[in-house]
Amino acid sequence: MNTQTHRILSAIFRQLQSRPSLENVGIKEYRNSLEKSARAFKPDPAIQFTTFRIGHIPAAWLIPGGCEDSRIILYVHGGGYIAGSIQTHKDLASRIAKAARAKLLIFEYRLAPEHPFPSGLNDLQTVYDWLLLCLPPTTHISLAGDSAGAGLCLAFLTTCLNRDIQLPACAVFMSPWVDLSCKNQSFKTNHGKDPMLNETLLLNTARLYTDKNLCHPLISPIHNTFIGLPPLLIQAGKNEVLVDDSKILVQKIMDAGGKVTLEVWDEMFHVWHYFARYLPQGQKAIEVIGKFIRQHS
Repeated sequence: MNTQTHRILSAIFRQLQSRPSLENVGIKEYRNSLEKSARAFKPDPAIQFTTFRIGHIPAAWLIPGGCEDSRIILYVHGGGYIAGSIQTHKDLASRIAKAARAKLLIFEYRLAPEHPFPSGLNDLQTVYDWLLLCLPPTTHISLAGDSAGAGLCLAFLTTCLNRDIQLPACAVFMSPWVDLSCKNQSFKTNHGKDPMLNETLLLNTARLYTDKNLCHPLISPIHNTFIGLPPLLIQAGKNEVLVDDSKILVQKIMDAGGKVTLEVWDEMFHVWHYFARYLPQGQKAIEVIGKFIRQHS
């Protein structure tokens, strides 16, 4: 690690560790703190930003200059199923849209605990069905999500297979949270290395999301079968507590004959892409994502 990167990571870690915790401030203030911190990440003003609604669901188009009209990304934000919004992920989503030269649709699914499982998954299905209905048949839809958003994406893909509807052209998962039981070894081996997450936080969050069995295949979609999935790119940080989720998922997809690429980025933590404005590795990972989506759509 060079000196500049070390300084940037140290500053990011200090900022993350100074945030109010969910346990200390409660849901409302936790959400507000994420909204406030997102103000430090100002998206490229050249990207067209248009808000609207799909039924009860707030949504927005992010459209960079020079994009392909037939290339659409449906983005599902993270936040542990209890937080996150269009605004918190606007910069990250804008960067992905620009890298992929694609129109990107981001939306706000209903959050727990007010709206527990399967509310968010149902909202994702509603938005995808709306896209299929409204867009020309020549459109190529890619699916992308980070953390819990990636978990929703994976659960949604299995429902697509069960419903026998058109699958996305490809999917990208950034630091996916796909096993809400939090039993994988990387919770121990990376304890203290990941400033974003820890086992206690995630288990508490999981119980806000649902009181059902955490091994339910649509709650922890790592327990699904994966025959018939579209091509996947999965990126995880070597130092994040969820890295084993990605490794186990990739092995299961490969065993099912699927096409999947796993990238484990040295020294990176949970969804480091979010800090691309300040962290070069974040933007580099986004450029890889953009190339993958262009190649498959």
